[in-house]
Amino acid sequence: MIAAFLKSKGNRYLITAVLALAAARCLWLWQPARQVELHQRHFLDAAQDRKWGKLNAMFADDFRTPTGHDKAWALNQSHEVLRQFIALEIRDSDTAVTMQGDTGRVSTMLHIEGSGMQLAELAKSAVNQSTAPFEFTWKHKSWMPWDWRLTGVDHPLLHVGTEFD
Repeated sequence: MIAAFLKSKGNRYLITAVLALAAARCLWLWQPARQVELHQRHFLDAAQDRKWGKLNAMFADDFRTPTGHDKAWALNQSHEVLRQFIALEIRDSDTAVTMQGDTGRVSTMLHIEGSGMQLAELAKSAVNQSTAPFEFTWKHKSWMPWDWRLTGVDHPLLHVGTEFD
């Protein structure tokens, strides 16, 4: 059946065109800045949906905050705060992506909607009143064009209380 389909010159052209379009789509999709944008979006979606396994996989093992905290600390803090929400929506705006070699930086304003316990309300208020953008750093970790991991996050709110850690 496939052999008969391929005998037609028109069908071969069709298959060639479909394969060329698929290759072009992959080349477009795998551009580093586009991959960083997609990973950032998936990261915020995973945080909003509190998909801990997906969040864990997105963090690089060498993740560090400017205050020296590691991946385990970041995941633990995220879990502690986000689980306080009954309903949660995380939106980003004024997003800018800059690339430097195999590193992508995302600067974005975050806005949180939702309801929950007192800690959730405090976190929502602090994030929504902040005028500073969050800075996310993504690193390309292998030869695969889609293999990007979060290696850092910075925001003034992450520095609050660090003298007590």
